[in-house]
Amino acid sequence: MKIDSSNLTMATVAAYGSQTESSRSPLGIKRSSGNACPQSGYWRIDNPAVTNVVNVIKGDTMPWQNGYPVTWKLIEYDLKNE
Repeated sequence: MKIDSSNLTMATVAAYGSQTESSRSPLGIKRSSGNACPQSGYWRIDNPAVTNVVNVIKGDTMPWQNGYPVTWKLIEYDLKNE
């Protein structure tokens, strides 16, 4: 039986992913208004009654909602701004 090493390489890459993916903050993390954004992406207010979604770039300040502090939840990565 011959073992094809190219399959092993592909399996290893698939199992571990890229370094960029492993350095991302996990989806679902939360940050409050006024704090630095830890991950570029789309953030939704952590309140089921409010559906506001904003795109915040890593390092920018998390926004306030109508002058009030809120908690934001990361729902999707913004791959263009990483």
